[in-house]
Amino acid sequence: MLARGHQVRIIARNASSKLSPDVLSRLESITQSTGYDDIDSLNHGCTGVDAIVNAYSGRPELTLEGQLLLLRAAERARVKIFVAACWSYDWTALKLGQHESYDPFIAFHNHVELTSDIRPIYILTGVFAEVLFATAGNGDFTPQNHGCWDPRRKRLEIWGTGNEPWHWTTEQDAAEFAAEIVQRHNAAQGGFWRLCSGVNNLREIATTYETARGLKVDVEIMGSVEELRQRALQARLAGSRRSFWSYIGWFYQLFTVDGTWTLKTLDNEKLGLPTTTLQQFLQQNPSI
Repeated sequence: MLARGHQVRIIARNASSKLSPDVLSRLESITQSTGYDDIDSLNHGCTGVDAIVNAYSGRPELTLEGQLLLLRAAERARVKIFVAACWSYDWTALKLGQHESYDPFIAFHNHVELTSDIRPIYILTGVFAEVLFATAGNGDFTPQNHGCWDPRRKRLEIWGTGNEPWHWTTEQDAAEFAAEIVQRHNAAQGGFWRLCSGVNNLREIATTYETARGLKVDVEIMGSVEELRQRALQARLAGSRRSFWSYIGWFYQLFTVDGTWTLKTLDNEKLGLPTTTLQQFLQQNPSI
């Protein structure tokens, strides 16, 4: 947003821990917050702005409760452009209970349609590249948590054939998508955008990594899609919804490789923005 000449205000608990001194110095202002339920800071931060971009993490209480509180503050401030926090695969065809960490997206969308004049913008981006490669501070989507990439051993675990498409997006590209969308003339109409940096299967990702790093990736086929489905369902039965993080990784993989939430039609051409290639992403992140 700053690069596009806009003034930017943020609401944050500890902005200096997330943003560089250079970025902080260029902000219009910082509204200090004690938490997502700090109504005074939400009201102050939303007053007088033209658009709101929510960058909350994927914790359910933030996605649903926190986001609704932010939306109500936007209503009181008469803000019409609101980018919801989702940055996810396509949950529009899911039902409640299919994927615990996506349930709050569905509940938020439904409740807003019933109760608000604001029409949020939902940007569906597939998996963040930083999450797929299990970079520090991005959820530890490693085999230990039923993810794909083992960053320590440079090993890739594959369920299915390895030829199934994975839509992925860098955090930087996601930010560019949001910044471009909110300045469109019809941004207040809201709706869904399906965008990504790239689409690759896991075998292609392994090959690209090997070329970029000059290292051999250990690829192991773990089983079929149906075997993954049984593993995921059994883990859910053995666990509890209050502790869904212990098994949800299985379902992230399952719904990707079985096509449940694939981004079937992309909107990248509507924006016309350049995106990061997988090779560029790896060059920009030498620690991976």
